[in-house]
Amino acid sequence: MDQLNVTVDECAHILGLGITKTKRLVQTGDILSIRIGRRRLVPLTAISEYQRKLEDEARADHDGHLEQQQRINAFTRKRRPA
Repeated sequence: MDQLNVTVDECAHILGLGITKTKRLVQTGDILSIRIGRRRLVPLTAISEYQRKLEDEARADHDGHLEQQQRINAFTRKRRPA
């Protein structure tokens, strides 16, 4: 049976982040975690959701940058002497 949850340390390793950063993301709720007894575990689905959120933000930033660059190019073309 495949593992459903990982420790915060394992989560950090999967995401390629430091343990301090990962603990902060778990504490703030940016990465969902569950408590089982004294253990804090991160569902693999929560890691996927966090990664998807980062990808969506990166796409939005990229799209916004492209739009801004297009506006700058259009403005510069209008100002060029004929």
